Amino acid sequence: MLVSINHTQTMRDRARISEATNEASLAIIALNNENADKAAIEQNRKMALNYINYFVYQKISDDLVEDADASINIEYNKDTKVYSIAYKQKVDSLTSSKDKGKENQSMIVSNKTESYGNTKKFDRYDSFDIAFISDFSGSATCQYGDTSCNDYSPPNGNSDQQRLQYMKQAIANIINNFQGHSEIKFALVPYDIGVPVKLDAKNPAGGESYGCSVMYKLQSPYDKVDYNFWANKNIAYARWSSLKESGGMREGYLDYDYLGKYANTVTYYLDYFNYRYYSQIIGPAKGLNNDNALERSGLCRNRHQAEVLNMGTARYACGENSPDYPLRPENRKIIESQYGKVVQLYDYMFSGKYSDVHYSFANTRTVDVQGTIDALFSGIKSNTITFNRPISPTVSDFSPFFGMCQSPLYSNNIMSEKVINLPTNHRRFLEASKHIGTFKASPHLVPFSKNGNHNSDLLNYIQNGNWQPGGGTDTITALLRTVPVMANGSANNKMMIIITDGKDDAGADILRDNFLDEGVCQAITAGLTSATNKNNGYIERAANTATIHYIKLDPNAANLTTDEQYEQVYGKWFTKCMNGNREYLHEVRDYQSLFDTMIKIIQTETGNFVNKDESNQ
Repeated sequence: MLVSINHTQTMRDRARISEATNEASLAIIALNNENADKAAIEQNRKMALNYINYFVYQKISDDLVEDADASINIEYNKDTKVYSIAYKQKVDSLTSSKDKGKENQSMIVSNKTESYGNTKKFDRYDSFDIAFISDFSGSATCQYGDTSCNDYSPPNGNSDQQRLQYMKQAIANIINNFQGHSEIKFALVPYDIGVPVKLDAKNPAGGESYGCSVMYKLQSPYDKVDYNFWANKNIAYARWSSLKESGGMREGYLDYDYLGKYANTVTYYLDYFNYRYYSQIIGPAKGLNNDNALERSGLCRNRHQAEVLNMGTARYACGENSPDYPLRPENRKIIESQYGKVVQLYDYMFSGKYSDVHYSFANTRTVDVQGTIDALFSGIKSNTITFNRPISPTVSDFSPFFGMCQSPLYSNNIMSEKVINLPTNHRRFLEASKHIGTFKASPHLVPFSKNGNHNSDLLNYIQNGNWQPGGGTDTITALLRTVPVMANGSANNKMMIIITDGKDDAGADILRDNFLDEGVCQAITAGLTSATNKNNGYIERAANTATIHYIKLDPNAANLTTDEQYEQVYGKWFTKCMNGNREYLHEVRDYQSLFDTMIKIIQTETGNFVNKDESNQ
């Protein structure tokens, strides 16, 4: 009877220890530190002991080195991704002999190591729509290790070490890593100030054209501006600024009667700089190097013999068949009703009088923050503003919005160190004209598609893209413009990954914080999971999860341990967007840490019990 009782007790002890090691192994695989170093091994041992002490009667010390009655061994096999726990403990017998002088009998009990205490890491994937919101501002051209650089840096012999190349390589390798997972689709949202998008139409010299896109609800009266019409116009700002400074304009830019008092000035500047675009850029791009050649080609028409401002029209009328030719009779109402609004927009962006405004018509003076958030999904179509971006060096001659979406200009040598350093605009235009006919709309937004080769096509586009970013940084514009992209995805899970290396432009940072303060991140993620939005037709599918991750490229990234440090590095991305959750903020030092971070974000890890001899299956 005594033998039977003790044997039963031993079996119970072994069962308890085996179950304890099973539960401990699940906890350890959740940590998944791979026994990487002494600290990781110690972390795993303490985790296991917590579970074992919960299951067994005889509590044991955390210090197994001095505890001769117990030992534990935790192994990790990198090839099979299996964690194994072997634990043994001296256990007293439940009954013992009554013979005097004999100690209570005990024996060593362990888990059944072949079938208990073993867990294998499996990577399981639900359907995901993942958008890389990638910083293509000028600072992405800096050498990765140059922490003092936060602006455009001309390419040199070490261009492979640009921050852009680290980002480009990591994104490409991530997409390639998940090529076999058809349930995971990727999108690319490049940005500087605005998001470049590819347009179907060709530019006047035969190359590709591109648009600049944002998504905001604008305050009145700026919500009544036809931004595509004005994108290639000259609004004679210097003339009106001088007039205002001299006291000749008392009403202010919005209310001044431009056409009533200076109609010829208004129309002449609109017409003359349209001619200048054809004569200085499009003509040379097509081998038409003088006015007579432009006229013979049919691009321009000789109107009169003198170039006189007071006549209200330029000597040559060019591109008259284009719907946005400024002096078409049907466009006069647009000019009458909107001219002053565009002058005021230009003043906000470029006069230097407003420290809270950056080089975008969507800024702190024009954007309705709460209105944008309230209509994030219901207003996707009405609030998405896209204009045809004139392809020219970044001067005000041909566009009042020349500060926006500059990165494709740098990628196509329309802007470069060489162009910047040329002494005159005439020579800049001549250099730019060499690249108009072969212009490629790159980088540009690549949304999700139902094409079975979507990921392969995106990978090919990224790997073969000859990118040289430029322009400012406006991250909140990029995040908002990603909303329509995510809304059109059909996966169960939505993930937005912001990858940036520097600071937002002055003014853009204020607009960003205004949106973060008002809960824009929560509105985005809640809207993407909303059944109501699905029923209303605002989104393709109500996702199970929607998350925003923020990755900061910093070669001097520190190991952040406190909320104060996180707030100092990430600002309101941490306190407002992530609500103090560190899980969604990532600081990476180099390419490998960037790649590893993105892999960790994307894949969902789970652990299953396995038998050791089956761990290779």
